[in-house]
Amino acid sequence: MRRLLEADYNRLVVKIVPWLLLGLVYVVMAVTLSTEIDTSLDRDYFFIQTVAECYANISTIIGFTVLFGVYGDEFKSMAMIGVIGRGITREKFVFTKFLDGCLLSLLMVCISAVYILILEAVFGVKLSGLHTKFFICMFIFYYITEIAYVTIASIFYFMSENAAVGLVAYFIFELVVPVTLELMAMFSDKFKSLHVQRYYITGMGASAYSDFILGDPLNALLTIVPGVAIYIGGSLLITMLIFRHKELEF
Repeated sequence: MRRLLEADYNRLVVKIVPWLLLGLVYVVMAVTLSTEIDTSLDRDYFFIQTVAECYANISTIIGFTVLFGVYGDEFKSMAMIGVIGRGITREKFVFTKFLDGCLLSLLMVCISAVYILILEAVFGVKLSGLHTKFFICMFIFYYITEIAYVTIASIFYFMSENAAVGLVAYFIFELVVPVTLELMAMFSDKFKSLHVQRYYITGMGASAYSDFILGDPLNALLTIVPGVAIYIGGSLLITMLIFRHKELEF
């Protein structure tokens, strides 16, 4: 499994399109800062706000990249069938893809963090300890939630063997469902009282994020870790069960 992981990782990091998409958001972030930061009333606050808004898009691109790179190519080639035919169990194959996604996401998050530090120096922004804590929390919680969304979307990849279906599922779970829950809570007091959004990945992440910033890291971890673990573990289990009985087409 280690060799498969290394081979996949080496293949993924040389893909051009994902890095171009990520670079595009980096450029947008830099241009926005360079054109508007000097006219803002508070340079530090404007920097934080702009970076946070852009990073939401970066996080979505990271998830898209992981799905496109880790899962999208598998059903377009004979590599998967060859690997399974050489003795790798289907369960190990699913888990290896999950680890591929975790490592690729972590790499892109780390690159994004370094880029933001460079922008901080370039624009002469001096962040306080609280602001630094804010960014650390942002990186951690976006990383956790993206891994969860990617793992959920992978179910549909293995079920349909179609890259488009997996990507649509990813965008529905990450973008459409959270917005729908927020709108329902906004227009229905009864629904709002149920706090359903707290049991969904985005809502759990937002609650944990607030707790961490307010100085309650234990409650933040208790809010997000068990819930996300259930989502990820359940998704992996479902994927393994589906793929175990899936008839592969040559």
